[in-house]
Amino acid sequence: MDVQELIERYHRGETNFQKVDLHGQILGNLNLSRINLKEADLSDVNLVGCVLPQVNLKEANLTNAIIQGDLTESNLIQANLTGVTLTDSDLTDSSLRNAILTQANLSNTILTCSLLHDSNLKKANLSHAKMVNCLLSRANLTDANLQGANLQGANLTNAILMNANLEGANLSLTQMNGVNGVGIKAPHANFSHANLSGGNFANGNFDTANFYDSLMIWSSLKMTNFSHANLSGAKLSWSNFTRSNLTKANLLNANITQVNFDLAILEDVILPVNN
Repeated sequence: MDVQELIERYHRGETNFQKVDLHGQILGNLNLSRINLKEADLSDVNLVGCVLPQVNLKEANLTNAIIQGDLTESNLIQANLTGVTLTDSDLTDSSLRNAILTQANLSNTILTCSLLHDSNLKKANLSHAKMVNCLLSRANLTDANLQGANLQGANLTNAILMNANLEGANLSLTQMNGVNGVGIKAPHANFSHANLSGGNFANGNFDTANFYDSLMIWSSLKMTNFSHANLSGAKLSWSNFTRSNLTKANLLNANITQVNFDLAILEDVILPVNN
């Protein structure tokens, strides 16, 4: 099917285009709200400027597509978005559960309240994305770029964040329990009031990060850089800081009961009173 036929049929009131083949075609600046493109081949298409609220793209092939526009409340469950460009798009309240987003470009994309649990976001670019209250449990964010992203209130339970870049990101009030964050890079990031319990953040970099009033019990924080970090009021019981660098870190009012500081660098640390 070509674009002209699709447009004509859509304007006649037809919305069901399941499994249609539009590979490589240009569909820019079209209003196709509520169209059904389930299992469609949209690889390499150009959808810049499109209005696609409540579109059904479940299990669609969007490999290397260029999309920029309104995709609010869209269904992208199990869609293949490998290498897709979605910069500056609005996917508020959309579902991308179990979607493939490896090497996707989602910089500056709005994903507020979107569902991304069990999705594959390896090497994805999510820099400066708005992901407030986003569901990312069990998502794979290995080597992802989340620099400057806003993840306030997001749920990252059991997510994989190995070697992810979270520099300057806002993760306040997030649920990050059980996260695999080995090698994570998060200088100047905000983790205030977050739950990072039971996570593995060995070899991470949290230089000057803010962990005020966070929950980090039973976490692995070995060989991690916490220099100049704010850990005031944090609950750190039973966590492991072996060989970590806490130079000039602030642990005022923190709970460090049974914390392991073996061979840690504690130069000029502000320690909690009565510990």
